[in-house]
Amino acid sequence: MLDQATPLVIEAFERESSWDQGVLAGLEQLLTFFDRRPLRTRMCLLESMTLPPVVLQSRAHLLGELGLLVDERARTELSWERRPPAAMSEVAIGAVLGLVRRRMLLGEAPPFVALLSPLAEILVALYLGPRAAARAADRARERAQALLDERAEAPKRRQVDEVPKLLLRANARRMRMCVRYLAENPGASNNEIGKGVDIVHPGQISVLLGRLLDADLLEKEEGGAGFPNAWRLSPFGFEVVRALERWSDSPLRST
Repeated sequence: MLDQATPLVIEAFERESSWDQGVLAGLEQLLTFFDRRPLRTRMCLLESMTLPPVVLQSRAHLLGELGLLVDERARTELSWERRPPAAMSEVAIGAVLGLVRRRMLLGEAPPFVALLSPLAEILVALYLGPRAAARAADRARERAQALLDERAEAPKRRQVDEVPKLLLRANARRMRMCVRYLAENPGASNNEIGKGVDIVHPGQISVLLGRLLDADLLEKEEGGAGFPNAWRLSPFGFEVVRALERWSDSPLRST
């Protein structure tokens, strides 16, 4: 997770002309990355705390790189009198992770992008003070709301009046079962879906899921080495399930 996220955050941060705008861009990239991988994010930020020390040390090294990036650029924009203590980069990373973990435990994340404003406010306050932090929080709040509104509008841009032909074929009963199963069991693995739709052979469920993914009905969260994939309906997939349910008198309900 960190290997994938770190270069994205660094690129977004360095693309901006000012430090505070870079902080906002980097946080937005990180939180958007988390929202695309909610199960792996939970594993990375919460469950991985019980992993062996060598894993935790590797994670600390990567997080330290991000902290130093933010810290070093901030110091170049501050006068000597306003520069914070040397350990501020560690404090900044700890504050960000601590807030994200707490919101996850409280059930307030995901969506992670909703944390953009408080996180931006924390980081900017540590280096530039409360006034700059309040301005950063306002900008971040507007940006987060725009992102959330955009996501909410996405399903509406592709309303479904008819069930896609892929699901109307005579041999598509398992596909219909699959999308209905995922509507009630988001985040299910290949094996769980197979059991839910009565498919024993792992190759057959992989093919079925691949076809639904190609049809933009599903979203796939890669599990990585040793971990299962997690599947959920796409916004379009949810609309298709609603369309299936509207066909209450259709033979699809009994096939």
